[in-house]
Amino acid sequence: MSELVHIRVVVPEHHRTPLVDLLVATEGVTNVAVLAGAAVDPRGDLVLFDVAREVANEVLAALEREQIDHLGSIVLIHSRLSLGDSVDAALAAAPGEADTTVLWSEVEDAVRTAYRTTARFFAYFVVASLIAAAGVLTNSPILIVGAMVVGPEYGAIAAMSWALERRHGRMFLHATLAGVAGSMAAVLASAVFAGILRAFDRLPDGFELSAQTNAGFIAHPDVYSGVVACAAAVAGVLSLAFEHSGTLVGVLVSVTTIPAIAAIGVGAVTGDWHDVAGAARQLGVNVAALTLMGAITFRVLRTWPAEWHLPGWLRPWMGRGVNGR
Repeated sequence: MSELVHIRVVVPEHHRTPLVDLLVATEGVTNVAVLAGAAVDPRGDLVLFDVAREVANEVLAALEREQIDHLGSIVLIHSRLSLGDSVDAALAAAPGEADTTVLWSEVEDAVRTAYRTTARFFAYFVVASLIAAAGVLTNSPILIVGAMVVGPEYGAIAAMSWALERRHGRMFLHATLAGVAGSMAAVLASAVFAGILRAFDRLPDGFELSAQTNAGFIAHPDVYSGVVACAAAVAGVLSLAFEHSGTLVGVLVSVTTIPAIAAIGVGAVTGDWHDVAGAARQLGVNVAALTLMGAITFRVLRTWPAEWHLPGWLRPWMGRGVNGR
């Protein structure tokens, strides 16, 4: 994770001096440069600076208070390598730890992007549902896990968690509708798939979801469903906040959302309404747990002390660990 963030700001000329004064006075900011009149569209001055990750949220909030994002523009770029005494001084002066600092503007942008109802969004839902339906019908855990990885539903759920924690009613509604629309497309896809197989007499003889040894759990939510979903919600939020994409894959294969959606479509075709109801309950338990625990995790991260450190006696044993620089 980069310890230094590069920020490029286009600002009207009459806002340049107050902005530069603010940056120079802020601990953790270095390499401030001004190119007067360099910006053509929008017209203005170009201000470049580097900021320690620990204070990046504070600096971005100050820029937004000055409406720089409306008067000009703000671009954030992660620096892969930063060398220099001034860089070391800025990092040392910044309170807190880079590894425990979440750039909330990036998180919000990520969750807003994740639930956009594009053709790709629906395509992933449909493809994941088809794979899951095949896994349900053939009792294949490999296909079910594969469908979990492909499914895009966690993006909408993460946005619901974020909106719930931030109390953005409109965003929560839009994310919910996106998830519902994608789920409906997935149910329809799995139902059509099962219907085609039935028309050609290719459905497994005597198929019953609850009787499947590897897929039967989909229609039988229990206490473990809620516990696993809650744990996955915490891991999912942490992976978004700290940019650990590998962890997010583990989250996707831990929750029974896409398999439950596919099972609803398959069950509707086979007339197994008892298992359809069970799969719907499984879906509801997972979505509710992911959303609520995700919102709680966002809240904890946002209120966690910014200057928290490992106890001094632990640092030699932990190396860089979570907080060591």
